[in-house]
Amino acid sequence: MARLSFFSLALLLVLGTLAASQDISIPDVEKALVEDGNKTDTTPAPPPTTPAPTTAKSTTTPETTTTPNPTTTTPNPTTTTPEPTTTTPKPTTTTPEPTTTTPEPTTTTPEPTTTTPEPTTTTPEPVTTSAPETNFNYNVTENNVTCVMVQGTISFTVNYTTKTNKTAVVTVTVPEHGGTVTGTCNGTEGEQYIEITWGAVNETSSTRMTFNRTKDSWSLIDFTATVFMGKNFVNSTIYGEKLDLAMNYNFSPLEIGVNRSFNCHSHLSAFNVTGTLDGAEYELPLGSDLTNIQIQAYNEIVGEKDFVDSVHCTADNTSDVVPIAVGCALAGLVVIVLIAYLVGRRRRSAAYQSV
Repeated sequence: MARLSFFSLALLLVLGTLAASQDISIPDVEKALVEDGNKTDTTPAPPPTTPAPTTAKSTTTPETTTTPNPTTTTPNPTTTTPEPTTTTPKPTTTTPEPTTTTPEPTTTTPEPTTTTPEPTTTTPEPVTTSAPETNFNYNVTENNVTCVMVQGTISFTVNYTTKTNKTAVVTVTVPEHGGTVTGTCNGTEGEQYIEITWGAVNETSSTRMTFNRTKDSWSLIDFTATVFMGKNFVNSTIYGEKLDLAMNYNFSPLEIGVNRSFNCHSHLSAFNVTGTLDGAEYELPLGSDLTNIQIQAYNEIVGEKDFVDSVHCTADNTSDVVPIAVGCALAGLVVIVLIAYLVGRRRRSAAYQSV
């Protein structure tokens, strides 16, 4: 390699001399030097320091040796180019991180939903407290004395004709509470009455009981009612009319002592019910029933608003006799079976002794 370099320098000196004598252009010399350097200089070595006096004419030599340097540095930016390419997916991997945090508020949403039904469970509490309104007494009170009291189920049965010429039946019942009460404790000729009215305006029905007193007892002398042929009378030919009823119960006992009430748990039906419609007699069957009825008139106890002593109806007394009779019959049957068992056992023991 040293010999080759020395040969190149000698060649340059010769060419420089010829160029000076024959006017050869310097660019042609440089081109020849470059081509020679490309062919021979594969592993560059430092130039020898011996030919010092030739530096004046070969000043162009270092330009030739520096030419391959930019060629070798060119691939450096090429190798650095993929570096930002590898860093590009980094923000892509970080993107789903906020996505995973998104459902967190979604899971917290049903928490107030579960707390919503708590006030709903407390709502029915006042409903249960307002329930007991069943045993309501209709009464008439004057001067702090409740003279007339009525409690129980009162109903009226009405047969009517439909527009298709058929017969239908409707039962109208006096509401146990909510009706309007009118009456008096000091009526004409010593009579007392109570009237119960119910229904909408201009569609009202009513019933009235009138009582009379003889010495120390009282009795029911008049029991009437007015029934409005309203929405319960479907396809009625007399829809919107009012039917007047008169009932005869013949309570037993007929007279009840003062400051005592008539009480009947049994079902009572009126013996006779008549009706009047627009001043004419009503021809279809009518009826009236009382269930668990309790009535008192001519009460004289001041401040007493409830029934005190009561007299039961004959129907209640009869119903008590039947269970007693059945119980006695069963007791007698048990005694007969026991006697028959003892007699049979005694005969068997006598037979064993004879053997």
